[in-house]
Amino acid sequence: MDIPGTAALRAIVAGSVISTALHYTHNYLKIEQYPQPSSISNATTQLAIVILWPLLTAIGLTGYILYTRGRLWGARACLLVYSLTGLVTLAHFMVGVPDVPWYWFITIFTDALAGLALWAFVFWSAINERTRATAA
Repeated sequence: MDIPGTAALRAIVAGSVISTALHYTHNYLKIEQYPQPSSISNATTQLAIVILWPLLTAIGLTGYILYTRGRLWGARACLLVYSLTGLVTLAHFMVGVPDVPWYWFITIFTDALAGLALWAFVFWSAINERTRATAA
C-alpha cells in the first residue's frame, strides 16, 4: 500500500532526529550554558535528557513505521507525542537566553521547526485521508 506523504514524513522525522540529537547532546554536555529554573538541578535535567530523548525518539520512529504500514491514527498519535522533543526546546527562553555559540542556537530553532512540521504533517494526513475517503 502506497501511503501518501511517506517520503515527506521520512524527511521530517530524519531531520528531527538529527537536530534533536545534536541539541540534546550539547545540552547534556554543556548544561551550565543553558539557563534553568532554580527549582531544577542540572543533574535532573541531564537525567531527563538521558531518559526522555531516546524514549520520545523511539515513539517517533514507531510513528513513522506505523504510518508506512497504514496504521494512520496510531502513527499520528505517536508523531504528536514525538513532536514534543522539538517543541520543548523553546522552553529554554522561558528562564533566560542560553549562553551558547550561534550554531547551537540553530538547533533550538530547527528542533522547534521539526516539531511544528510534525503537527502540520499530522493535520495534513488526517485531512488528506478524509478527503480521499469522501471522494471514493
